[in-house]
Amino acid sequence: MSTQATLELDQEIAAVVEVVVKRTVSFMREELGVAPTGVTRHGGRPESLLLRDITAIVGVGSRSGLYIAFSYDDSLIRAMMRRYTADLGVAPEEEELYVRETASDIVNVIVGNCTAELSKRREPVSLSPPVLMVGARTICGRPGTTVATLTLQFQEGLLDLAFVGPKLMFDEHLNFLGGAV
Repeated sequence: MSTQATLELDQEIAAVVEVVVKRTVSFMREELGVAPTGVTRHGGRPESLLLRDITAIVGVGSRSGLYIAFSYDDSLIRAMMRRYTADLGVAPEEEELYVRETASDIVNVIVGNCTAELSKRREPVSLSPPVLMVGARTICGRPGTTVATLTLQFQEGLLDLAFVGPKLMFDEHLNFLGGAV
């Protein structure tokens, strides 16, 4: 990939990160009544990404295409589930199901709402259904993998937003495709 193409791709990825982070913070404040107490940025090309207790991943398709992972601390996703389902009256035996559904639904809502804003900036953007990982510990990258991670700190726990891409470097199972770029 040429230096100019790499620069354009980096700018496009930065725009996606900006929009997703802004929408995530807005959603957490407005819909769940929680606000981050801090944000830590991590970047570069790590060989692996450590995951939290529950992780929901979506693929965002555009020219740069990315996988976006929302990786939740158990304490945070449980607090989010209680707020998100407050009107439903979740029975104790259904709590695990609703924790998983909340993790997937919140990612779908946040990133889905980002697609309109992102499509205004360039070509149309598609969104894959969320894939949920429970108990997974790492996503292993390969040389050349681009990963940017932000950790949002909440009183209830931590949320990592990880941007893995570009998508054209991976298949639907996050396997590296080699020379794709």
